[in-house]
Amino acid sequence: MTSRMVMPRVVALMPAWKASAFIVETLDALAAQTYPTLEILISDDASPDDTADVCERYAAGDARFSVIRQPKNLGWLGNVNALLREARGDYLVFAFQDDLFDPTYVERCVAVLEDKPQAVLAFSDITLVNQDGSEEHLSFTALDGVSERLRRAQVMSRLPAVWWTPNRGVFRASAAAEIGGLRRSRAGEFSADWPWLLHMSLLGEFVRIPERLCTKIFQPESLSKSWSYSRRDWIAVALSAAAAVSRAKIPIRDKVMLLGVPTAFVARRLVRAARLFPRWSLRRLRRGAEKERLP
Repeated sequence: MTSRMVMPRVVALMPAWKASAFIVETLDALAAQTYPTLEILISDDASPDDTADVCERYAAGDARFSVIRQPKNLGWLGNVNALLREARGDYLVFAFQDDLFDPTYVERCVAVLEDKPQAVLAFSDITLVNQDGSEEHLSFTALDGVSERLRRAQVMSRLPAVWWTPNRGVFRASAAAEIGGLRRSRAGEFSADWPWLLHMSLLGEFVRIPERLCTKIFQPESLSKSWSYSRRDWIAVALSAAAAVSRAKIPIRDKVMLLGVPTAFVARRLVRAARLFPRWSLRRLRRGAEKERLP
């Protein structure tokens, strides 16, 4: 008797909030995915509009979709981590409400991960649509061909250009479980995907598909538009990145080498910020890193 090949289970995680005006386009893009064993898990973060109703109406016509209504607002990080706790799959992908995947996106990324067991995440180039309608074509090439763990983490520690694009990729659920979710820093939710991706780079290779298979559309209320990007915020998130390295299950000597990169980043920011933020001593920053917690 010939055994039937079992395809890996993929769960798309959509943290939704106040998106009723445009979320149907995102749902349509997910419904059009060609990967046959895809499930879409949506968590509405107590939206003040009818986002949850729109998603539930959509889910009523497509069994691949399911919706969780959060009884109170958790914030972006809390909602993402709630989805990570609920997901049951071999691979996961963040399906952000203002991102549109091409129909073959999930299928192409899974094929890469199945072919390369040393890889932990697969992603594509991105088309970025700004609020004025202009487009940018983004390619995160800094990790192309980088197979050595220490080198990958050193690259991610330095915040290379468009470092955040791999956070739209398909990743192994086992890696997410080992990392334990995205963490809040003293800067709140600001750039929390940097420590997350840095930690993930220690677990396996990132593989880029050199085609634009994802479109990110900046909405007027996109989360990243609300951040101040101050020196103070960057210092806090850099300390969170250093904490991610310290938690990783890697040799001590590798941790020592890697911690120097975000530490140098913090030092440069402290020197530049001393005149503007004199109260931010290293002692207070260290206390902040120690107190960081999961939302």
